[in-house]
Amino acid sequence: MPTITFVRDGSSIQVPAGGSFLKACQDEDAPHDFGCTVGSCGTCVLVFTAGADNVAPPSKDEMETLDMCTDVKGARLGCQLVVKGDIAVKPL
Repeated sequence: MPTITFVRDGSSIQVPAGGSFLKACQDEDAPHDFGCTVGSCGTCVLVFTAGADNVAPPSKDEMETLDMCTDVKGARLGCQLVVKGDIAVKPL
């Protein structure tokens, strides 16, 4: 099972391969903030410190939201992430 590490506090949780970052965080009460949970508010924007290639590519809708809320290259919306392998993340 892939591991999600939260750089901010060093905690980690596990998620099934191909699982939702959002669901894993909700199930484990993980230290990441979410707003709308549907990819339109930008509250859950994060960046990877490791494992950026271990998530599914962003959708067009996710990219549009990211363009509106940040100019940080490689930023993603946590609520939209599908985790395929180990990742380490921190909020923007």
